Amino acid sequence: MMPAVYTFTHNHSDILNALVEVFSIGRGTMREQWTTQAEILVEPVGWDALWKLSKRFCKKFEVRFPCIALISVMSVDFEELTADVDVLSVQHESVSLPERVTNVPLIELWPTVKQREEFVNAEGTAQFIDLMRFFYENIWMPWDDQDNKVLLPKTVEDRMSLWLELHNGSIPNSVARSIIMLRNSAINAHEKLRELDSSLCDGGIADDDDSLLPSNYISQCAVMNANLDSLMPKWSLYEDPLVREHYLALARVKWQENKSKRNVVALWQGGSINEFTNISTCLRAKVSKEQNLMIMVSAEEGLSLDPEEVVFCSSDYEVPEMPFSRISLCTFNGATLRASEMRSCLLMLSEDCRVQDLTLNCALVNTIIVMRAGELLIRNCKLSDDSLNCQSDFAQGIVAMSEAKIIIENCTFENFYSGLVVHEGAQVELRNCEIKRCGVGIQMYSGSHVKLHATAISDCTEQSIRCELGPNADSKTAGMDGLEVASNCKIGAGNLQKEVLIVKQDNIMS
Repeated sequence: MMPAVYTFTHNHSDILNALVEVFSIGRGTMREQWTTQAEILVEPVGWDALWKLSKRFCKKFEVRFPCIALISVMSVDFEELTADVDVLSVQHESVSLPERVTNVPLIELWPTVKQREEFVNAEGTAQFIDLMRFFYENIWMPWDDQDNKVLLPKTVEDRMSLWLELHNGSIPNSVARSIIMLRNSAINAHEKLRELDSSLCDGGIADDDDSLLPSNYISQCAVMNANLDSLMPKWSLYEDPLVREHYLALARVKWQENKSKRNVVALWQGGSINEFTNISTCLRAKVSKEQNLMIMVSAEEGLSLDPEEVVFCSSDYEVPEMPFSRISLCTFNGATLRASEMRSCLLMLSEDCRVQDLTLNCALVNTIIVMRAGELLIRNCKLSDDSLNCQSDFAQGIVAMSEAKIIIENCTFENFYSGLVVHEGAQVELRNCEIKRCGVGIQMYSGSHVKLHATAISDCTEQSIRCELGPNADSKTAGMDGLEVASNCKIGAGNLQKEVLIVKQDNIMS
């Protein structure tokens, strides 16, 4: 059980005032401003924290993202805003990290409430890191790191205004997604430049020896820098409040026009004329006269249009990281969806959604589907993890949050640590499904409801079904109240008393 950490709740005006204060004291670059404040407010050594490893560190240590470790800070580099840490323990015992890790960004650290050193000002350190983390996660742009660039308080105010509009619903969803994807594209280009520079350092190549550079290094850097340069003017359309309001006025008119249309997006990467003929026949049968059909190549562009339905017409797609609601995902003739890079989940869904006839791959994500709230129907899908050490990495098939109601029909779950995770208040029904070769087939919590019909759970290394009771549960039989297993199910060896494990814990981590 990981220790509690400091958390802070602020309204947007408090955050804005604190950020403006950081960039109003003295002069210097963005990094120099943070360094000045860190030297005053951050403990230089001897404090404990949870380290939530970034994707970069997860990739470096070959562990699945996300990963959490308890660490002790041995020293802080205030100029780089990083720390050298000793790893005390890892959330999952099967995950192994080095005992000492250097150059961990401070924003990846959450100081713990309980400290081993009595006189450490952990709360003040946590408060400063919390503010800096908000800045880097929501306000910072890669070009802020350019040499001699001074970030003005007015720029911070403008970006904070944009952040607020993105989160209060005043910007149409399709435009908000475009803004978020634009920022993510800039950050991804910046990260790739960092990876290129890091690979040179790891290879021991001197900065002034161009002859030893990899053959494609210069071209790759040129592409990434050109990408960043092209994104800056696009970003300025949104950053400046006056320009943004004019642009959004036009976008709202277009959004209102599209709102009345029931858009269907067919994603097709090209192929033979015979394939196109077959796809056209399929779409004629599927799309009604009231619906507006668009055929596109890019999944990112197609999904950003807020379509009612998406038909995947080629065999393999990388799905962008964005939340979806009121959407139907299906395929023309079988398709596999996967993540383009390491992240938490493949599909984040809410409200009324359908997922049909697809293979959902978990290789680069921790969870395939997170259903936050609303109703979800999953039919004729295969959910799988084809990575080598999937069970030790704690991969999950579907996570049903407290307000979710999910029906799963004719689906297969294979090679997860947890096939399904059902939180308190969630309802999940499985019909004619198979869960096999998982650590735990179904993980359910007090107050959840799971109904199984014509479903088989087999070859689970730990438990077919695990019920965790909250601290106020009266008896171990309480865990069975939310579980219905029809007589036509095959659960492990068949003896439910052995195949269903009921445990009571003082605290349950989500």
